[in-house]
Amino acid sequence: TVALVKTKVKDTDDIKSLGKVNSVHKFFGRYITFFVIGQIQTLVTVLGDLFFVGIQCRHPFLFWCASALTSLVFTLLMYSLTAALGNVGQAVAVVIMVIQVAGSGGSYPVDVLPQLFRSLCPFMPFHYGMDMIRETVGGMYGATYLRCALVLLGMCALFTVFGLLVYYPARRL
Repeated sequence: TVALVKTKVKDTDDIKSLGKVNSVHKFFGRYITFFVIGQIQTLVTVLGDLFFVGIQCRHPFLFWCASALTSLVFTLLMYSLTAALGNVGQAVAVVIMVIQVAGSGGSYPVDVLPQLFRSLCPFMPFHYGMDMIRETVGGMYGATYLRCALVLLGMCALFTVFGLLVYYPARRL
């Protein structure tokens, strides 16, 4: 989405007619587009998994909640990096996404990965999103679902703060 939809908001007459619009308004106003696209993709994927593929899911609603939260985290990560750092942020976001798939236990168990990936795994959102989804499919184990959800929400806060702090100063560059 960050490759297809512009993250920079231009000061046009339409925006000026709204009154005082600051960088926070611009940041979240444009992010809404990315959020909605991500949630539509999530809904299509979840419904496809449940009704087309026919996965056996013990908690379908929590499966959707976990997927929606994971989508929120990744759209916010990608958008924050791209909005704040432009093309450099977009490249960093793509590298982060590639590392996510390789190093979060998505392809191979984390224990058999090289040490670099094992070190990075606790900092990767994909790891927590997969754990939440695994809980909904295979059954709940303690408070793992809640713990992972709280970590992902914390990452959302971190990415938002990063995006807002860097968004305005980086625009001048």
